[in-house]
Amino acid sequence: MVDLLATGAEVFGRGTGVAWLAFDLSAVGAVVAFACVRHAKYSVRFRIVWLTMAAVSLGGVGLWLANSVALLGIHVEGSAVRYNLALGTASAAIAVIAVFAGFLIGGRRLDLPRLVIGGLTMGLGVGLSTYLTLDALAVQGTVTESLGLIGLVLLMSMALCTGVLWAGQTVRLIALRVVLSLLFAVGVAALYYTAVGALEFDVNSGARTPDGLQLFDLVFPMFVLGSLGLTVPITAILVAPDRREAIEAAEKAETVGAR
Repeated sequence: MVDLLATGAEVFGRGTGVAWLAFDLSAVGAVVAFACVRHAKYSVRFRIVWLTMAAVSLGGVGLWLANSVALLGIHVEGSAVRYNLALGTASAAIAVIAVFAGFLIGGRRLDLPRLVIGGLTMGLGVGLSTYLTLDALAVQGTVTESLGLIGLVLLMSMALCTGVLWAGQTVRLIALRVVLSLLFAVGVAALYYTAVGALEFDVNSGARTPDGLQLFDLVFPMFVLGSLGLTVPITAILVAPDRREAIEAAEKAETVGAR
């Protein structure tokens, strides 16, 4: 097993199954989000609806829920682990809002200034959400964080989110979007485990059990709700009208206008 900073805590204290489940959630959330963003690009009336579904899929499921599931693997020797519901709820809200804002700022077409601003906005929110998700952990003792690694997480988050915006605006092939979704899941895992590496546990087995929820009591119902929630955008994608002709016409108009 992997120790956290020689404190007796383990990243995969309950096996690697939860890590793979978190990876799958990230990838599925990204696939659905990219499809929603593609529809939003050529939709006028329902653009905000598509972007909202993309934000929930990517920020709510692909990021926050995936990180929360991965938390189930953390085992702290000699201490009970609890989760602060208020901080966890805030981290989920920030992830969804940040992703929505990033997509909205990024716009319909590839534009470098908007891409950078949108990526920075989304990345800062995602980084903050990751930090709050981990900051919600409470043990018998204290948990401190390395500011240097937290800064690295923010930089990694901004780079990852800028790439997400670029992919959402430029990539058309479904197979390529699937590959990029897998890469996104790798990026989310890298963010999470780098952030976990910033934690330092000072365990006092004689201290009282901290307030908060047991991780499973939070994650299991959220996993069920998140999985059911994905059925809404997936159904919308399946029943949405075929936009290929509209897409081709719009792209031809863009080409003619550029000449």
